[in-house]
Amino acid sequence: MNKNNFRIAAVVVTYNRFELLRECVDAIRNQTRKLDEIIVVNNSSTDGTEKWLDEQKDLTVITQENSGSAGGQFTGIKTAYEKGYDWVWCLDTDVVTKPNTLEKLISAGVFKSEEVGFLTSHILDKNNKVSYINIPYIKTFSDVLESLTGNHAIDVISSSFGSVLFNRIAISKVGYPIPAFFIWGDDIEYTMRIIHAGYKGYLILDSIANHLNEDNFSNPFQNLNFNSIKAFYAVRNTVYIIKLRNRLFKNSSILGFLAVIKFYWENVYESLYSNRWKMYNYFNFTKCIIIGLFFNPKAK
Repeated sequence: MNKNNFRIAAVVVTYNRFELLRECVDAIRNQTRKLDEIIVVNNSSTDGTEKWLDEQKDLTVITQENSGSAGGQFTGIKTAYEKGYDWVWCLDTDVVTKPNTLEKLISAGVFKSEEVGFLTSHILDKNNKVSYINIPYIKTFSDVLESLTGNHAIDVISSSFGSVLFNRIAISKVGYPIPAFFIWGDDIEYTMRIIHAGYKGYLILDSIANHLNEDNFSNPFQNLNFNSIKAFYAVRNTVYIIKLRNRLFKNSSILGFLAVIKFYWENVYESLYSNRWKMYNYFNFTKCIIIGLFFNPKAK
């Protein structure tokens, strides 16, 4: 790939978020570095999204059965890759980029490195505070200091789909996100898979975007509705991610199992201390933990 003559496609996945989608797409359209194509994967929205998308002549629209963020990103990244794009910029529907968000990613010093698998933006909430759910994983604090000293980009081992730019070369090596995740954790698994394949991931601090989610909790599990399907995927997939992170980066399944126990106890203890959960929360949380221990999805 010629780093001075490259093509970038954006991918946005949506389901019943009409107003957020319009704001997200408008921000993408107004990037200082224009996109070569904007691909919107519509998971069969029923809120007027489809009608609006039909009227947008500058968008490539793919409508499919609702397969969550994971299935949508699978379709979007696969489509962009098969069209030959050099880079694929994935965004969440409720993320609004600055005009130079993409330009800051591709102007980062690490962008020209052949080992880069992905570059991720610094995601803030709607009040310009850190968006907890979008914080990437790092190996050690010393890695952060070394990265900032060397190239002003932080070496990370994961990213959300909030605003992340994927290298075609890495996609060719690892494939696509796993649809079985549906929602929650699909982005973490995918980016960790890229790192494990030998590529680098960097957080570019001056590439800014805002996550417009209503809630911004440091521990989102304490505020989940455990009668919801979202809670099921959140806990099950998080357990898998905890196991995977320890297996890939610490080469230990035992540490992964112990980390799951720690995750379980910390949430139970916090809920007991705050008197936040009802009895069904404990039951459903425990059930999802057990299911997550046996969850073993495969990449396509």
